[in-house]
Amino acid sequence: MLFARSALLSTVLLYVIASQRTLLRLSHRGNSLNVRLLPDMVAQALTASAGRKRFLSQDDHECERCFTQDGMVYDLKAIGVQIVESTCSVGHNSILNYLKKAADLLGIEFDCEPDVKIILDPIPSMVQSSATCNGGNRVLGTNDPGSSCQRYLEIIHLGAAWRAARSAKLKLKDVVLAVIDTGVDTTHPDLVNQFWRNPADGSIGFNFAKNNTNVTDDLSHGTHCAGIAVAQTNNRIGIAGVANIEGPPPKVKLMVLKICDDSGVGLLSYSLRALNFAVENGATVSSHSYRWYNTSELQKAAYKNAAAAGHIAVAAAGNEALDLEKNRTYPCCLAEDIPSMLCVAASTSNPTETVSLAGFSNAGFVTKVAAPGVDIYSTIPGGSYCKSSGTSMSTPMVAGVAALLATLGLEGQDITSTIVKSRTAGVQNPFNLSHIGEIDVLKAVNTALSQLTNCSSYGQ
Repeated sequence: MLFARSALLSTVLLYVIASQRTLLRLSHRGNSLNVRLLPDMVAQALTASAGRKRFLSQDDHECERCFTQDGMVYDLKAIGVQIVESTCSVGHNSILNYLKKAADLLGIEFDCEPDVKIILDPIPSMVQSSATCNGGNRVLGTNDPGSSCQRYLEIIHLGAAWRAARSAKLKLKDVVLAVIDTGVDTTHPDLVNQFWRNPADGSIGFNFAKNNTNVTDDLSHGTHCAGIAVAQTNNRIGIAGVANIEGPPPKVKLMVLKICDDSGVGLLSYSLRALNFAVENGATVSSHSYRWYNTSELQKAAYKNAAAAGHIAVAAAGNEALDLEKNRTYPCCLAEDIPSMLCVAASTSNPTETVSLAGFSNAGFVTKVAAPGVDIYSTIPGGSYCKSSGTSMSTPMVAGVAALLATLGLEGQDITSTIVKSRTAGVQNPFNLSHIGEIDVLKAVNTALSQLTNCSSYGQ
């Protein structure tokens, strides 16, 4: 039985509603600068300027108190961002004014922006179905009964890709895939054996909305995304996930990073903390089915720093049928400047029809790849399954492919370039974009195996 839940059919959307947190990125003479050091630097500069009138206001002093107080500033070292907590007595405008004074005095450079809230934005339509899914899928070679309702995986040649990868008899690498979303049903039978474990405490991720390790999904969106990427395959229950060539145990494990509270509201700061957590804790790939409309140098730098560490971010294009050249959305459009990041559109999912862009999908020059995003059958809380549509569904599918290629031995930009180069011919779309192609996992795997074989032969 399929359950329809409106929260499933959604992308996460950032609205510019200021919270009390402030996001910072500072540098001095070309080197990153810890904001905690700034008050002493300002004091020394003022002392050195003989006779100069001290120009700090009461708000400035409050800023300095916040910067130096224990627990008031989060350090996101992997992505080069600091966050001033909401318990600070002054907000973004006061901090911005202080930093402007410090810049005049010391010559520092900075990015300073307010935090923004995240809410769930439903797509235009919901697909409900009473179809029975049983019997497995002969083309995929899966015994999961729900895989009979996953014919869209036949379109991207996933079963043949798995077989080609297994035939290569490579020693597969362990890979972690982070789903940054609304959490996951931690007891779902198709996910329970797939989790990454934090060696420090045994947790499977982190809840940045509640600042604890309880990542239970209250909204279904994250559970649905997680199942698409890493549901256990060939366990005779449920569905087949994309990422794992073989198992158990899985070579691709799921890290769960929750950035929304129980009502579906979160913060940009949570998503940046999640990205930082993923990089610091060894996740190779992260899936981002959320977006916002305004970007900044701070956000660009954060994702570029993650990419420099070898991390692959895969982001959803959104579900409003918008031309992304005229209506920029982020983090997806950051992929224009980051070769090891992908912005994913949604394609239709019927193997008997010509592949085209899904009617709701956003697209632009940045969306080089599309993946099936209509009636995608996946996990939901309560040990159940449901069909849902959106670029939110296409994104973890591509993230799963990226993780699969990483298990073969590809790294960084080689993963994204392999996915892009192996895509099919242009997908029909209303934006007259000829470069968008649907992922072809078999071609991607064969390309990867060829690269790895050539590198091995050259090394000998």
